[in-house]
Amino acid sequence: MGQLATVPIGEIRENPVALRAVNREGEGFLGLVDSIKQKGFLGALTVRKNRDGETGTEFYELIDGLHRLSAARDAGIDEIQVDIVDLDDAEVLEAQMMLNMHTIETRPVEYSRQLRRILAMNHMMTEAELAAKLGKSSSWIGARLGLNKIESDQITGLINEGKIKLANAYALAKLPTEEQQNWVERAMTEGPEVFVPACNQRLKEIKAAAKAGKDASAEQFTPTPHMQKLGDVKEELESGKVAKALKVKDTAAWIAAIQWVLHLDPKSVEAQEAKFNQQQAEKAQRKKDRAAEAAKKKTEKADKAAAEAKTAQAEAEAAKTS
Repeated sequence: MGQLATVPIGEIRENPVALRAVNREGEGFLGLVDSIKQKGFLGALTVRKNRDGETGTEFYELIDGLHRLSAARDAGIDEIQVDIVDLDDAEVLEAQMMLNMHTIETRPVEYSRQLRRILAMNHMMTEAELAAKLGKSSSWIGARLGLNKIESDQITGLINEGKIKLANAYALAKLPTEEQQNWVERAMTEGPEVFVPACNQRLKEIKAAAKAGKDASAEQFTPTPHMQKLGDVKEELESGKVAKALKVKDTAAWIAAIQWVLHLDPKSVEAQEAKFNQQQAEKAQRKKDRAAEAAKKKTEKADKAAAEAKTAQAEAEAAKTS
């Protein structure tokens, strides 16, 4: 924490690079404005002192609290409490990233761009060091930074809006820029279990073609292995429709295979039952231990009460004889 102070709200300027835009029409924001009007502004914004390069005017630059600052302005607040910290540009970016780490409204591509800016401002910082600062894994940082390879505003918009899942976005970013647009529809409609392996397969094809000096523009169909939906597998166990369609001769073996997939084969069931029985035994033992502990405490409480009563009686008899 830095120095707490109350300053005119007009002396606070927004950070030129904000991680999240303010939706002034959102229900949450409007509720925040009403709350400030009724109860006043609670807490403090995080700011740093700065100076206008053109006019030389000193002001407070916002580090954290854009939504609260905007709501306070809309609520008509004149002065506001701030926490003034001393941070340079790189440290401000790091602070913003940490403060917004768990905010679901932060848009993935914007976040990835800020990660890139931090590394650009700290040439000696490695991805592993940045990951440690943010409490993330190196692979997470690498995947997020990979989103910067997507140049299309249309695609980044779809990612930020959640129309393309992050797992698919990470895979999409690995493809060459000229290939990405061709995969957008699939990225939006296919699950990661299908889309990611397909992307990885396409990437292998491109690399292999480049190595052989061939044109990789023409895609070759390659089936993507992925699991059937659990509900469909269970249904097949009951109905056997797929077995009939595939003209499976040994239906017993087919059923046994499905049972294995579902962990319903004899060996798996035996293992599950053994684990269940062990858990039940442990549960019964814990119940028995709790009962014994309760009985022990009850006995100790009764003994203590009896001892106190005996002491009180002895003191009373002693008082009579004195």
